[in-house]
Amino acid sequence: MEVARLVSGFQPLDFGLNFLDSLLHLGETLAGLFHLLTAGLQNPVSKPAMHASTRSARYGCVITDLFSNAGWMSLGCPRWLTPEVSFLPSMNASHPGKLRDPALVDFGVDSAGNGRRLERLAGILVDRPLPQTDDRRRLTGEWRAAQAVYRLSDSGGTDAPRGQWEFTGVLPDPWVASVPIGPATLALEVHPAPSGQIGVFIEQVDQWRWLQRTTPAGSAVLSLFAHSGGATLAAAAAGAEVVHVDASRQSIALARRNAEASGLAHLPVSWVCEDASTFVQRCLRRGRRFSGVILDPPSWGHGPKGQAFSIQRDLPVLLVAIARLLDPPTAGPILLTCHSPGWHHRRLRDTLSEALLTAAVPAPARIESGSLTCTDDTGRSIDLGSFARVAPAP
Repeated sequence: MEVARLVSGFQPLDFGLNFLDSLLHLGETLAGLFHLLTAGLQNPVSKPAMHASTRSARYGCVITDLFSNAGWMSLGCPRWLTPEVSFLPSMNASHPGKLRDPALVDFGVDSAGNGRRLERLAGILVDRPLPQTDDRRRLTGEWRAAQAVYRLSDSGGTDAPRGQWEFTGVLPDPWVASVPIGPATLALEVHPAPSGQIGVFIEQVDQWRWLQRTTPAGSAVLSLFAHSGGATLAAAAAGAEVVHVDASRQSIALARRNAEASGLAHLPVSWVCEDASTFVQRCLRRGRRFSGVILDPPSWGHGPKGQAFSIQRDLPVLLVAIARLLDPPTAGPILLTCHSPGWHHRRLRDTLSEALLTAAVPAPARIESGSLTCTDDTGRSIDLGSFARVAPAP
């Protein structure tokens, strides 16, 4: 209601009713805002002193410009009751400082000289080890806001856990990170494991996008050591029929939940709990063939029946067997990644090339190789693994 109307045509009853109605709307709106903020504060992920717009973005809340003049007037308040404040920008507008998520926030050594990484996953900061860095931290204040911290254990013995997680506040359940890969968006569950892994490998995101772009629709793709399913789902989203193989039933269950959350559960993916080498040998005996293969072997591991795997000993032999599964041999894609010390991307490329040659597979026109690199919020990059890959033949 404008001041002019109040002055020129003052009607006490109308004014009283409109004024009470305005207060009622204001009370309801403030109550809703209070609910949003308190819900977010139960799960804080940033410093209390941070600007309100950044806090609300991290909480995932969309808060309109309530406290601007337009916001108060939209509540039906008379202009003479409108305070002259405008310090919350509209969350519907683009935010120039929008946070990358998921992302590497910072990395560097702690006060004890141990390398660590700080990651942002669905607005939650995660602090865990990163042995390959001796750099200093750049965003020291952000580390204090971490809600999930993995600390290595000092105890010895082969049966002792490597470390343990410490959580502050209430974490989302389920805790899901959204990863756009072209026209599809993967919804990947963050699952802190006793090993310190979290089920989401942000250094692999570029490879997933490459798979989504290059995998031919209708191709048959084998995904080995498939973990939580990021690569599997990227190939499936491109239209491939994928066989997802992992030795861990827990990992397969997680991958299936990720497929469901991503809206991709209807795609043709077969889920197999098996040792990778055992499965490949069975496929060779039965004459089963694939046009592409994805694998991310660990440094060492065990199959569901105790079959031992060592990347140093077993990867070259496994790659030769995989090369014999490829039909046609140049269809692709072929994607080999690893995080093992000593396996530089040139070594991966040469090992893959030798396997193709041994299996009498025609050499591809090009084997690309490089590092699995992450860039933090300050612009620094760090290598977290290696890849070698062959794009499908045109």
